[in-house]
Amino acid sequence: MELVLASDDGDVLRVKTVGRITPETARGTESPKADHEPLAHLLGPQVYGRRVLVNLAESDYVSSSGVGWLLACHKRCREAGGKLVLYALPRTVQNVLKVLKLDSVLHVADDEAEARRRATE
Repeated sequence: MELVLASDDGDVLRVKTVGRITPETARGTESPKADHEPLAHLLGPQVYGRRVLVNLAESDYVSSSGVGWLLACHKRCREAGGKLVLYALPRTVQNVLKVLKLDSVLHVADDEAEARRRATE
């Protein structure tokens, strides 16, 4: 998985994932580690206090550790006063989250406009 910063307008960070959502294989790390957190690696630990929109359109697979990573990011953002909103999920990723009933736990939006609205709720 590769995380790419798409934009930072001061209020909202836009990030996109590229490839399979498996954080243990995130690019740009020295070595895969169980405690590695790609979002903090890319943007620093203060990222959790921000509103972060994650575009998943280019990721058609999520591993169990990828689901765990999404949940951990969601929790860290909530605890730090930020908000993580996922959007443009491919059908395969939507189905995984739905089967695990995480679509009601995570903030999920269809597109960027809806994600921006959800980020400010």
